[in-house]
Amino acid sequence: MLEKIIENFILNFKKYLYAILGLVIGVLLVEYGMLKTIFILFLAFIGFKLGDRDFQEKLKKQILNRLKD
Repeated sequence: MLEKIIENFILNFKKYLYAILGLVIGVLLVEYGMLKTIFILFLAFIGFKLGDRDFQEKLKKQILNRLKD
């Protein structure tokens, strides 16, 4: 029984992920309104990008290049 649940979750991971994401966005819209929700999602996206290793390396290189000039 548990194996089937885990298998179903793995096979339909995107469905569950987007369902949870839709729920979170819906709650944010109801609780805070459109503009505040957009702002929260924008900050979450910035945090996601800053946490990416490739982006961090590119950012470090750009900062070092600008400091050398």
